[in-house]
This record gives sequence, structure tokens and C-alpha cells, in this order.
Amino acid sequence: MRRLAKSAAVIAVCALLALFSVGQASAQVLREGMRGEAVRALQERLVYLGHDLQVDGIFGKQTEAAVIQVQELVGIAPDGIVGRETEAALRMLEESVITYIVQRGDTLSNIAFAYGTTVNQLMRRNKLDNPHQLYVGQRLLIPNLSQVSSTGPRRTPRIQFSWPVQGKISSGYGWRTHPILRVRHFHAGVDIAASRGTPVKAAAPGKVVSAGSMGAFGLAVVIDHGNGYSSWYGHCSKLLVRVGETVKGGQQIALVGSTGRATGPHLDFRIKIGEYPVNPLEFLP
Repeated sequence: MRRLAKSAAVIAVCALLALFSVGQASAQVLREGMRGEAVRALQERLVYLGHDLQVDGIFGKQTEAAVIQVQELVGIAPDGIVGRETEAALRMLEESVITYIVQRGDTLSNIAFAYGTTVNQLMRRNKLDNPHQLYVGQRLLIPNLSQVSSTGPRRTPRIQFSWPVQGKISSGYGWRTHPILRVRHFHAGVDIAASRGTPVKAAAPGKVVSAGSMGAFGLAVVIDHGNGYSSWYGHCSKLLVRVGETVKGGQQIALVGSTGRATGPHLDFRIKIGEYPVNPLEFLP
């Protein structure tokens, strides 16, 4: 783990862009209902960025949803149409990639944790069929989230979020030295310090899609708010909701704790648009 940061280097992805025929794909506006090689190239780029969709050359609802997630991530109008602005956003995301060299003792789980992503996303991005399909010297592509910045003023989200707990922010969103692992690590949320047992409230209404132990994230709750938005609540001491429950904004869903990999009681709060974590402070009042 101590060598995770040392073996990572930001690289240009010109070869990949050429492989995906960026020039051809960007020469025309793409939208739902279209078919052909330009659509297939777009789908390959979206899969490369971690989206789970079928590459069939048909611009259907699944492809449109992935495009909207990209648009909302970078703060442009989420119309599902790939024009100049969305093409620029795709290029930015493609260029925001780290190459990581697998070291002895590495697992996909610890690599994903160190870089603020998930095992499933790493598997899709690197076309791995098995999470144990690693070997020393192997190159993995990892999203460099610190490079993903807004291409313009962020639009007001469709979801109105509120603070899940009151307290001091003890660790912000972005790169940091992990307090336990002592490696350079992308923190995909904000840590809010609070006393053990402090009520944690849903930041917005939605449906509980995960509630339970999530490894280093501890006891946690994930709420789906629709339109691609989800909120994540980690390191809780007790969960008060179950999967499938519909919750209101401000409803108590858990209690602050220090389960998982944590140095003390706090809430690790995250917001995602699709697969991508975003800075929660940009969405909170």
C-alpha cells in the first residue's frame, strides 16, 4: 500500500483517443435514435470511463443516461446530446487518467480504496473478469479525480441536499495523506466530525439501496435520489434503515460512529453522479 502513490503517474491518453476515433465521433452531433460507427465509438469511450453499457452502435436510453451523467458531472446542460461542449467534457475525463503499476501484495480492493473508486469500476475500466486477476507489473487505468473540474458554472442540481449532520469538517474532498495507511489517497467525500451516537439524517429524499457493512467504509447507508444522484454515509455506529425503504429528507437514517477504517467518530459523507464522486460542498447550502 505504501507504494500505491509512488507507482502512479498521470499519462496522456492520445493513443486511446485515437483508438476510439475521437476525430470522427466529434465531427457530428450525436443523439438518441442515431446508429453507426460514430455511436459505437462514443459507447466505447463511455465504457472506458467506467459506464456499464452495451456497445452496439445504437444510441438508446442507456447511452443517453450515461451521457447525461457525464454532463451533470462537469456542470453542463444535461440534455443527453453529444455536441461540442459534451465532446470537450469527454476529452477532459479521458485525459484525467492515472496509470498504476501493480505491486507485490496489491489487491483491487486496496487499490480502489486508495484512489477513491470501486472494485467494479476498476474491473470494467480494465476489462477484468475476476477481481483476483492481477499480476506484479500489470498496468491499471484509474480515474484521476483531482483533474475532473467544472468546465463552467455548475448548474443547480435537480436534488436539493441538506447537511446530514452538524459538525466540523475534519477532512475535505480531494487528495490527502490517508491518516491510517499513510499513503497518498483520493478522499471522495468530506469527513464531518461529530460525537458517537449523533443522529445522521438523509441529505435528501430517496430510496435506500444499500445498508450494511462496506469494508473500510464501515457500517454505511447509500440512498438513491433519482436522476443519477446518490448519497453515501460511512463509518456509522448503527443503521436505522433497511434496503428498499423510502426516506424523507432530514429523516434519521443512522448514528455517527467509527466503524471500518477510521481514527475516530465522524461521518464520511459522499455524493455521486452515476459512478463519479463529486465534491459534496458544491451541493450543500
